[in-house]
Formats: sequence, C-alpha cells, structure tokens
Amino acid sequence: MSDDPMRINAGPLDRLTDGLQEGLITQLYGEFATGKSTYCIQAAAAVSREGKKTAYIDTEGGFSPERARQIGGASCLPDIQVYRPGSLDEQTALVRSLASDLGGDVGLIAFDSFVALYKVDAPDMERRSELVCDLSLQLLLLSRVARERGIPVVITNHVYEDFSRDVQVPVGGHTLKYWSKVIVSLEKTGASRRKAVLVRHPYLPEGRSCYVALSDAGMGVDE
Repeated sequence: MSDDPMRINAGPLDRLTDGLQEGLITQLYGEFATGKSTYCIQAAAAVSREGKKTAYIDTEGGFSPERARQIGGASCLPDIQVYRPGSLDEQTALVRSLASDLGGDVGLIAFDSFVALYKVDAPDMERRSELVCDLSLQLLLLSRVARERGIPVVITNHVYEDFSRDVQVPVGGHTLKYWSKVIVSLEKTGASRRKAVLVRHPYLPEGRSCYVALSDAGMGVDE
C-alpha cells in the first residue's frame, strides 16, 4: 500500500475523495448513466499505467472495450480481466475464488454493479433476507482482500425511490453502507455534467460536493 491514495485523473472527483483509497471499499451509487461505470474503467486505466491489472466483475454486461480504449488507450485492455457471473451464487463463488487466489499483479477490484444479480434473484422478502447474507459474506471477503493486499475495491450500486421521504436511496441498506468506508453519490445535472457528493469518508467531512464533466476521455475537470 502506498502512502498516497491513488489518483485516477478525475479532476475534482479525485480531490473530493482524496483519491481512490487503497485498503478500503469505495461505493459509488446513482441512477443509470451517472458515470459509475466510467469511474470503474478510469480507475482500471490508472492501475494499468502503474503496471497492474484489474479484476473487473461485470454483472450487467455493460463493460465496453471501446469505452476502455477511449479512456485508457488500447494498451490498458490486456490489463482488465473481465468476469461475468450469471447469478448471485456464481458471484459469491467468484468472490471466494478471488479472495483465496488473487494474482499478485492485480491492483484493483472493480464490481459493476454489486447489486444487479441480488435484485434479479430476490423475488420476495424471505429470499431477499437470505441473499443479504451472501452479500455480507462477499463484502467481508472483499474488505479483507483490500486490507491485506493494500489495494482499492470499487463497487457500484443502484438507487430506488423512497416515496415516504421523497429521496433516492441506495440498494442494500445498512449492509453496503457498513462495509463501504468511502461512499459517493452521483446525480445528473446536465447532459454531460454530474454532481458528486461525499456521503462517507474515513477522514474527510461528509456532505462536500463537486461537479464533474463526462467526456470521451472519462470523468475530468468541469470547466
């Protein structure tokens, strides 16, 4: 683990979080197309520039090699190892495998998204309670890997509408919040402009925010 957090060339977003924290789980949540996948790919490109690989778990089939080329150039593609579990059971087995046999050249685990298969496999409250235990186990293992290997873990999360409070709430409740030591919410404020809010951080004040522009090159400075 380096003394300085990893910067992924995301301009104000890097400054908001003081970089991507190694040894911890960082959660990004927001609606569709708010930049969550872009952040994961941009982080993978940054890791590639340091000569490391990324274990990229793509549960929604949304990973785009072309987008990765736009952000990090063709040279980063061989350094992104894409996994595509088809069910939450497969996801749990994959996390177990990564926890026990993660290659020494892996410098990042990116999970996009962490909850997609949970939502598919949880048709009722009884089954949902069982699956939360699976998610908790996965987060425990990911947290352990992050800490022991000194690498960052990034997970993305969905939101749902809480009509009683008229707010958007991240899926997973207290389980994901407990294990995610850095949490950032992303929301659209224009066609290519996003607002990022720091919801949780181990040493920075919560509630800070910034605006970030999305472009072909990724998430950068919003001029």
